[in-house]
Amino acid sequence: MTLTLEIRTPSGLVLDQAVTSITAEDRSGWFGIRRGRTDLLAVLPPGLLVYAHGEEEGFVALSGGLLGLRNGHCTVLATEATVASELESMAVEVARQARRRREQTSMHRGVVRDLAFEALRRLRRASP
Repeated sequence: MTLTLEIRTPSGLVLDQAVTSITAEDRSGWFGIRRGRTDLLAVLPPGLLVYAHGEEEGFVALSGGLLGLRNGHCTVLATEATVASELESMAVEVARQARRRREQTSMHRGVVRDLAFEALRRLRRASP
């Protein structure tokens, strides 16, 4: 018995495949999905999703996202997702996504800091 695994990013459909199992991680740890599992919704941190069809495994580097399982159909929505058939090739992609997240976080912190300084400057000027 199989599940349908669908992975989507803003760019479009990344993967649409029949699989026998899915292994993913949420905040509480790793969990597995097989046909017959109850429906679920999970928030996925940046990392790896593993799927299998028979003896073959596939790997997806995710920037984080949402995983929804309903009636044997598993949909993952992520900002970025890269699919590979070999685990070794995923290490570089996961590292690239982690570096990009750190850069974005740093940039956002800088913007918030600049806005806070501007607000304080305006408050000082407006004070009698």
